[in-house]
Amino acid sequence: MRTGLRGRVLALALLAITGVACHEGDETRAVQATAVLDVDVLDFGEVPVGEWREKEVRIRNVGYVPFFALDALGLAGNPSYVVELGEGGGRVMPGDSHVVKVRFHPLKEGVIEETVRVATDANQGATSQVRVMGLGTPTPILVNPPLLDYETLEVESERTMEVTVTNPVDLPLTLVVQGDNPDPFTPDTITIPPFASQKVSTKYLPRALGNMGARLEVRSCEGCTPSTVALKGNSVANAFAFDPAPVPFDQIPVHERTQSFTRARNITWRPVTISKLATSDRAFQPLSKPEGTTVQPGETVEMKMEFAARFSGPNVGDLTVHYDSDKSRQSQVILDARGGRPTLAVTPVALDFGELPVGGKVEKVIRITNAGSNGNLRFTGVRADGGSAQFSVDVPTRGTQRLAWSGGTWPSLDADNLPLAPGNDALELKVYFEPKAEGNWQATLYVRSDDMFNPERAIVLTGRARASGPCVYELLPQPALDFGNVVPGRGAVLGFYFRNPGRAECAVKDIHISNDGGGAFFMPGGRLTGGVVVYDTAFSAMVAFRPPAEGAFTGELRMTVNNPSFPTVTLPLKGVSRASCLVATPAFVDFGPIRYDCATAPRKTYVANRCSEPITVSDATIGNGTSNQFSLLTPITQPRVLAPGEGFELEVGYARNVHGQHFSPLYLRTDNEADPFLVPLLAETNHEGIQVDRYTQGTDSQLDVLFVVSNTTTMAPYQDRLKAAIPGWLQAAKDRGVDVRVGVTSTGLVARGQQCGGGANGGEAGRLFPVDGSSPRVISSNNPNAANLIQDNLEVGLCHNLVQGLETMRAALSAPLSEQTDDPRTSQANDGNAGFTRAAARMAVVVLADEDDNSGFSPDSYIQFLRTLKGTGMSHRSQLYALVPTDNSCTTAGNEADRFASVANGTGGAVDSICRSNYLPLLDSVIQRAGEPQADFPLTEDPTGTAEMTVRVQGQVVPGTRWTYDADRNAIVFNGDAVPNPGQAVEVRYRSVCRNPPATP
Repeated sequence: MRTGLRGRVLALALLAITGVACHEGDETRAVQATAVLDVDVLDFGEVPVGEWREKEVRIRNVGYVPFFALDALGLAGNPSYVVELGEGGGRVMPGDSHVVKVRFHPLKEGVIEETVRVATDANQGATSQVRVMGLGTPTPILVNPPLLDYETLEVESERTMEVTVTNPVDLPLTLVVQGDNPDPFTPDTITIPPFASQKVSTKYLPRALGNMGARLEVRSCEGCTPSTVALKGNSVANAFAFDPAPVPFDQIPVHERTQSFTRARNITWRPVTISKLATSDRAFQPLSKPEGTTVQPGETVEMKMEFAARFSGPNVGDLTVHYDSDKSRQSQVILDARGGRPTLAVTPVALDFGELPVGGKVEKVIRITNAGSNGNLRFTGVRADGGSAQFSVDVPTRGTQRLAWSGGTWPSLDADNLPLAPGNDALELKVYFEPKAEGNWQATLYVRSDDMFNPERAIVLTGRARASGPCVYELLPQPALDFGNVVPGRGAVLGFYFRNPGRAECAVKDIHISNDGGGAFFMPGGRLTGGVVVYDTAFSAMVAFRPPAEGAFTGELRMTVNNPSFPTVTLPLKGVSRASCLVATPAFVDFGPIRYDCATAPRKTYVANRCSEPITVSDATIGNGTSNQFSLLTPITQPRVLAPGEGFELEVGYARNVHGQHFSPLYLRTDNEADPFLVPLLAETNHEGIQVDRYTQGTDSQLDVLFVVSNTTTMAPYQDRLKAAIPGWLQAAKDRGVDVRVGVTSTGLVARGQQCGGGANGGEAGRLFPVDGSSPRVISSNNPNAANLIQDNLEVGLCHNLVQGLETMRAALSAPLSEQTDDPRTSQANDGNAGFTRAAARMAVVVLADEDDNSGFSPDSYIQFLRTLKGTGMSHRSQLYALVPTDNSCTTAGNEADRFASVANGTGGAVDSICRSNYLPLLDSVIQRAGEPQADFPLTEDPTGTAEMTVRVQGQVVPGTRWTYDADRNAIVFNGDAVPNPGQAVEVRYRSVCRNPPATP
């Protein structure tokens, strides 16, 4: 372009000269001086700020006489440009040229422009201008290293690091610290001279705690893009981090000693030297002697500690590590002998699966919790020994979330250090009994954790297996469970039916979707563990189809039965998902649960054409389902043409004469769609509504009391107070004519130590104390030595460190303990609780604990247990009373016992402070709850009337003239002279009302 322009200029000049010569003659032409420039634009391109670039502009003499180049300058006076005439004088002879030098030295970034004017004394072209431009770019300043990591420092200490800055240009560089936290970072230099390479010392002096970051910016001009050095550092209060922290000590009795340890790691960048260890309480003493030890960065020193209990109750202190760093400093860690550390708790600690056919499978659930209050517990896995081959476990779950094992194979499985927070956090683990051979089987399952003192808890697993089979079964529908066509974006539910028509029982297990068709098929209730199906019984379950995209899908349902020749049972699944012109409202016909003896109304669905063209519905049929209980009351007798938007109703009947769930597909076929459109039919028939409610009449003079007493190491004064209250309490009962029967158990669910006595090492697990029978375990207030015997049994020991009183209460009052004289799960003889409770007696549970419960299951679970303990309509005859921490009036092992209090309040009991000096007021309220015999008995359902109602007492029919039905209270009320006597069995048989069927949507 420049060459072309220059050529045009020369050509014009020649033409001009020629023209003048033609008109003015040769004598005029000879005295003309003409100057031209060889460029009109000068572009320097990209040049880093501070660097120099030079270009030339030539003044050419295209005339016949010489002229002088007078001047060259930048009109804008831009300091980034230097303009000067070349050397050799300013006279330019004809045909020669003279140089104008233009130098570019950008002083900022971006486009920089100037206009250069050249002046001569030529006759023509005396002044000319050249446009000059260039782009200033960032200066290539070198910094090394690009990152200064100061690592970790103690607050108010400093560290200096160097960075080399190389200035490649003739401009001075300026340094400044910018970023989120610039204040702690200070460079010792703020200017780098031109063409210099200089080490810059930058100091980090944090005056606050935490991670900090900034950047050192080096610029060649204000507003220029800087070269940066990243600055980062971390500030801590002191050099040592302790693990564990707080330092946990086991709970021990007074005058005993226990040891623990912590590891002190130097987390700073510099070595430090330990000068002294000191504790805030003489009960804590360091056993290690690290004085004079230099601890390098990242190095760890173990410090062993001892705690000597000087009083009953929690104790907390501090360990101070004095050390020398940049100056004398110190680190502290809490010494925790108060309890509350992460503690593994498992509920229950024994699982009896009962008897099962070989090849069967049943499940029970254990709950794993953290009984501590300071920090997370880590669940690390399980292991099992004994007959573990007959048992197995599922993956642990937290709510609905399934957490896979990280490694191992049964009977040893590893978990990925799953955290358990104190409080309500819990993991649940399904445990299975699936015997492979007949016999009595027992195994021990160990739950593992990072609990420092009790890393494992044992659960005894028992089960019995009998030979059975081979299973003969009927599985419907056949030959496949066919969903027909389900339009994209929708889903549908059908189901399968398994029946045992043979004489041998069927043990069915592992019922699951073995091929889900790429996620299209699933069981809404999840996979089923299994069960036992005896002769002429059946079960059903739902299978859903929710296609993820258009297309055809196949899958498979699979289960295992106790038939060695054909153990695997499968059912093919199929369905398609394509657009359809048909739409059904509602999309499925659901009759809901219907009683066998209640009438059912037909249900309808409206089928319409949602396309813009007419369609022909050729057929509507009920396909293969789980039964023939459904019928189409409005069949399509001939093809129906539906205009756009037009529709018709289909009415479906349900026979309800076969018990159980029923699933059938209603298929609609059109002439232009290859696959039938699905409308699922759903219903369930339950047993007829003959209801039998059974009660046991209570007594006003019998009271069974279970004392649940904590056997932890801090309980001595509270156990003594309860013992002191017993004689007065028994006398009060005698004065009121109340026959009291007393049993005692501890809050210990697992064994702890022999010092607890009683034969169970502190792990009574609901068995009455003493388990070894060294003294009477059930004591009547009629015994003249009752007070002494109860007081002896209240001495459950002081060995334990885990309170699980709600679960030990439930175990004490539940089968097998409540029904058998010997617990079949244990080695001790005659350690069952049979004979403790009386059917007619009121039940009171009295808890004594100086900390809250850690049983794992929610308080509502135990409230429900106690409210139903005495049977239908008898929730008022079972209460829990709690002597537990309620305030800070005394030092206790734990704070307020919310779980115990919740169950007490939820059962109509009472709560009082364990800090009271006298427990008689609460015990007296237990006695006062004994009441008059009950005249009214609430029914569980609404009866159709009294025509089919019969009332029996001790098996004898009570005439209708001696009782009435109170509809407002839905209760049977005996006349005053007909009230059942204490201990008598009451039975009410009646037909309950049929619920109104749901309206058709």
